[in-house]
Amino acid sequence: MNKTYSLNKKVFLFLTLFLAILFLLPSFASAIHHQPYHLKLLAVEESQNGFAGSPADLFLEVKPGSGRVFLETYPLTKVDTQASTRFAKDIACQHFKLNCGKYDFIYTIKAESNIVGGPSAGAAIAALTTVALLDLEYDQSITITGTINSGGIVGPVGGIPEKIDAAAKAGLKKVLVPKGAKSLGNETNETITINQTSSNQTISLEPEVVEVIDLDEVILHLTGKDLNHRPLPILENRQYAEIMTGLANVLCSRTEKIRKELADREIRLEDDLTQNLQQRQGLAANASRQGDYYSAASFCFGTNIQLKSYYYQQEEVSTAQLEILFAQLEKKVKELEEKVKLEKIDTISDLQTLMIVQERLSDVRQNSEEFQKEKELRPAAELAGLLAYSEERYFSALSWFQFFSMEGKKFVFNEELLKRSCQQKISEAEERIQYVGLYVSEAHTAGMQEKEEAARKSLKSQDYALCLMQASQAKADANAVLGILGLRDEIVDEFIESKRKAVERVIVENTAEGIFPIMGFSYYQYANSLKGGDKFTALVYLEDALEMSDLGIYFPEEQKFLEKVEKKVSVRKEWVYVGGGILMGAIAVLLVLLAVKWMGKKKVSPKGSTSGKRKKK
Repeated sequence: MNKTYSLNKKVFLFLTLFLAILFLLPSFASAIHHQPYHLKLLAVEESQNGFAGSPADLFLEVKPGSGRVFLETYPLTKVDTQASTRFAKDIACQHFKLNCGKYDFIYTIKAESNIVGGPSAGAAIAALTTVALLDLEYDQSITITGTINSGGIVGPVGGIPEKIDAAAKAGLKKVLVPKGAKSLGNETNETITINQTSSNQTISLEPEVVEVIDLDEVILHLTGKDLNHRPLPILENRQYAEIMTGLANVLCSRTEKIRKELADREIRLEDDLTQNLQQRQGLAANASRQGDYYSAASFCFGTNIQLKSYYYQQEEVSTAQLEILFAQLEKKVKELEEKVKLEKIDTISDLQTLMIVQERLSDVRQNSEEFQKEKELRPAAELAGLLAYSEERYFSALSWFQFFSMEGKKFVFNEELLKRSCQQKISEAEERIQYVGLYVSEAHTAGMQEKEEAARKSLKSQDYALCLMQASQAKADANAVLGILGLRDEIVDEFIESKRKAVERVIVENTAEGIFPIMGFSYYQYANSLKGGDKFTALVYLEDALEMSDLGIYFPEEQKFLEKVEKKVSVRKEWVYVGGGILMGAIAVLLVLLAVKWMGKKKVSPKGSTSGKRKKK
């Protein structure tokens, strides 16, 4: 019995050790997989003689988590480095569609001295994040200096000559710099030399300097892999084209209707106004010929506001009459809002249509409130413009309502998900605005902050689609400002073109997945119509297009959602069966052990002799 017990004890210990190794093996593998990834950084340090290049080190550890970002720096850097680190991580995750929500990111920056703070490590952080999450092999003798912007665009930084000098001293073979920065690296065309004593020879080290425009090119140089296929031509959705064509025709026909009203009232247009209207109508006609009906509709919308404002001013409409017209308009708005509530939101197109319609109706309500506040303070001629804008805004909402008929891939939209998407977008916008505020005055962020505040009010009033629209616009405005910081005039066109390609790629990807982004595509077309015109406005519309083209990331697909629910139910059933089997097995083993123990006590006496009474001699 003692031998059997000893054998069972050895077997038990062996099984325990085996199971411990089996359970700990994934942890060991995980620890090996999550060894810190490393890239050299190029910084600029302050010295008594001005600024000098200084090498630094960037490390990244990725561990299972919930998307949190941690940053350690030695020595401490400025607060903008912390903000740019989170921003860069988000850009990489979005650009390559990486599942970053299931990991925590621990970044460490080590420098030999106090380095000048700034976002110039953004491109390196985004690149290393991509390398780590995809576990790619990469060349650590290559480095990158540059900011990172929405769409994965690499932006300008300062101190290029000093940084190239630092790269040479660190023995790096290649330095990736933003587009247009190469000429700043070595303006005198002198060879950068580092004297190394080896058989009395001087070794000349000059790192190759290569310009890059986006994160795709950075990853290609670091890993030799092209992760993103080149963008295919955008295929305009047939339903979108039909509805937008109708919308443009309605708005442009309205222009002729208003002009006829002016003619019937014998109201003659002033020469300057006539010239301006002819220019707008020419742009609308040209856009229509090119099949760009959103831009045509936009130009006609602006024309209608001008004509209607002029009409009211020439008719000398009184404040009392304006009040009656505003009351009539409010009634129409309420009727359309009730109609919108009956629409079922199933697709991204439905959601975007809801966002657009609600935004326009919200503008009408705000203008009506402004009229009530200002009607005693401002002349009727000024307030007439407010009414004209409100009427055309309502008419635009009514026209966009037709997009509720578009088909597309179905998603799950419930109150909780819409609320969560609104909160997430507000958080993203707030972070960007605070980041911009580190570099520009409050006057430049005032408009963004107003939109963010409007989004918070919409969140509070449970207008979640409107909140999503307002917060997206605030974030896009901030991204546009970040994109042009330090941008030299000679590369503005190339920068905007790279942003345009980033938008095209996102639209193509979404279209391939059965999600045609009606807002993203519309803003993309309007930005194209501004070529040769207001470049910053074009950039803002491209940023809007990026924000509005990827809303699907906030909502689960209906089919996948249902499959996930069914899988959970199935897994629960399986675990019930498995759990029941384990429980029954445990009970069976326990009964066997008790039986064996009972039998052993019956057969063996306490002294080990055979049980039973002894025979008398």
